[in-house]
Amino acid sequence: MLKVITILISLFYCTYTAAEPTVWQAKKGQLTFVLMGSVHMGKPDFYPLPSSILDPFPHTTGLVVEADLNKDTQFEIPQGATTKSLLNKQELRRLTEIAKEIGVPEIALYNMPPWQAALAIQQAQSEQFELDATLGVDLHFLSLAQKKDIPIIAFETVQEQLDMIASMGKDGLPLLADTLNYWEDSKALLPCMFSAWESGDSQTMTAIVDDMMQEAGVLEHVIFTDRNENWVQQLSNTGRFTNGTYTVVVGALHFYGEEGLLALLESKGFTIESLTESRKADCDISALLSREGVS
Repeated sequence: MLKVITILISLFYCTYTAAEPTVWQAKKGQLTFVLMGSVHMGKPDFYPLPSSILDPFPHTTGLVVEADLNKDTQFEIPQGATTKSLLNKQELRRLTEIAKEIGVPEIALYNMPPWQAALAIQQAQSEQFELDATLGVDLHFLSLAQKKDIPIIAFETVQEQLDMIASMGKDGLPLLADTLNYWEDSKALLPCMFSAWESGDSQTMTAIVDDMMQEAGVLEHVIFTDRNENWVQQLSNTGRFTNGTYTVVVGALHFYGEEGLLALLESKGFTIESLTESRKADCDISALLSREGVS
């Protein structure tokens, strides 16, 4: 049931503690990756980021990200059937209720393809949690890299990301359906997820991913499993990454679980080490996941 929330974390975006988001080192021979999970929307108190990734960053061989959002601006919005034409009356009523709650004109959502309506709803919800797209961790590192003339290496293009989401069954209808069905649950789960990220609580983050993958469908496989495998194939390509120390910043939930980046890199012969301290998040994810209608 967590697919809608994890899409938000992975594609398009707590309380401050003494702990910090986890930073890992993956090393194999003369090649080192310093890795950190990103949230694509942030708050001022997310900063400064851990010194274990910031201090060596000026000397990094290159910054590796999902997509270069600052330069990759030439793309087309995939077109498709409108949300209004694909939802039944009950679903349209629910969409109207949510639109009023988040302050988005319902007619705008009706006329979007379902995938775009889902992302618009999720972005508006994140803004209600006072999250700002301009304060996303990936954008922060992209800005630093540009200022310091550090090479930027992107796993994907923005166009590829949009096409991927839009191609998920009836113009992304499953993503919108989950957004509507789990709207109330997401209000509790999102703050807990951000608290876990900021605290470096790997146990909670792993529990979230494990819950998501228990009943994984096409959506999860396309967004997480397939992309993780593709990214690790790129990182382990000795023709592309031979030696040096690279900084890798991608969506936080991509790192955890049996099919996460850390496990996949380890299977390729990399030695993984955590470079940061962590502490338990200020929430009980097991209670949230076990609530009726949530898991």
